[in-house]
Amino acid sequence: MKNILIIFPVLAIVLLQSCAPTMDYTWSQDNFKEQKINKIAVVVVSKNQAIRQSVESEIASDLRAEGIDAITSISTFLPVNASKEDWTTDAIAKQLEKLGCDAAIGISLINQKDRTDYVPGQSYYSPIGYYRYGRNMYTNYNNVYSPGYYENTKQYIVESNLYNLTISTDAENAMVWKGQSSVYNPSSIDGGATSYAKNLVGYLVKNNIILSTKK
Repeated sequence: MKNILIIFPVLAIVLLQSCAPTMDYTWSQDNFKEQKINKIAVVVVSKNQAIRQSVESEIASDLRAEGIDAITSISTFLPVNASKEDWTTDAIAKQLEKLGCDAAIGISLINQKDRTDYVPGQSYYSPIGYYRYGRNMYTNYNNVYSPGYYENTKQYIVESNLYNLTISTDAENAMVWKGQSSVYNPSSIDGGATSYAKNLVGYLVKNNIILSTKK
């Protein structure tokens, strides 16, 4: 098995939570059918080892919840102290073959943008006191206007690539699915990793990209 997996660009950010499994852009190999995966490796390339650890662990955990045997690169074949040689395509391919993986998923940051959005003002009624009229109590309200403002937003475009390692020894032919999603204003590492993993795995299962075997 040679040159199966490409090396992904550095992912040095935290990922933001999503409300539902969605992707901005997807691609799949011609005549693609859902994959029954026996063992999958999750690979995130980042200079920030905390991000690697958190994102890989959350994705692997969600895959296991779907009945799929999933391993993380950081805990198996690409530890924190891995050398540059360990990160080469050939070295990763050999490790995946040795570990019996029939699939791999890689996460990478492909672009980031800064933009400024205008948030329009809002008008609402706020209670300012009470008064009595006869036997009844009434509330006085004042119309309050909250002015609009400009908000700086960081947009990150993250790409996920799914590889079937049983159909080809060539990285390009082994790729069966690709998905891109946008994340905005990242917050905490753990919270972002949990949400991103839920969105990614949820999308893969919901759209029959991978076959869930949970009982």
